[in-house]
Amino acid sequence: MAVYLGIAVALVGTLLQSTVLRDYAVAGVHPDLVLVAVIGWAALRNVEDGLVWAAIGGVTLDLFSAGPFGLSVLGLTAAALVAWAIGHRVRALNQPLVLVAVPVAVLVHYVVEAIGLTFAGAPLQPIALAQAVLGPALLVDTAAGPFVLVALAWLSHAITPAPWSPR
Repeated sequence: MAVYLGIAVALVGTLLQSTVLRDYAVAGVHPDLVLVAVIGWAALRNVEDGLVWAAIGGVTLDLFSAGPFGLSVLGLTAAALVAWAIGHRVRALNQPLVLVAVPVAVLVHYVVEAIGLTFAGAPLQPIALAQAVLGPALLVDTAAGPFVLVALAWLSHAITPAPWSPR
């Protein structure tokens, strides 16, 4: 069931992100719906579900991207692993602490993609990247995180009786 949900969320998120949200930038960036959804699902569920969503979301993003194919899959996979590691540890302590996973995983995602672009031949300008992309993206995606996490927690509860139980 989680695979089908992952396909639906990835397709809808990618289409929204690539079409409608491109026109509504906040601080020069748009919310990365697929990234935040993958982070949320990995933090709320088990690592396998997060990695499946990362693969599906990465492929759909790569189809709409001008960058090297596979780069989004790599970045989302790293973000999902970090989000799961944080979510897995803090879920048992306090459920709202899962929000901590969002900015950390977003940071990991952008660092992995920047390194991947560097290997693909793009020049790496860390200061410009941090000021123009990383900082605003962290703010926008972290602000979107609670809304996406609440929706995903509801969805997780709808398909699983105990979505918060640590695995």
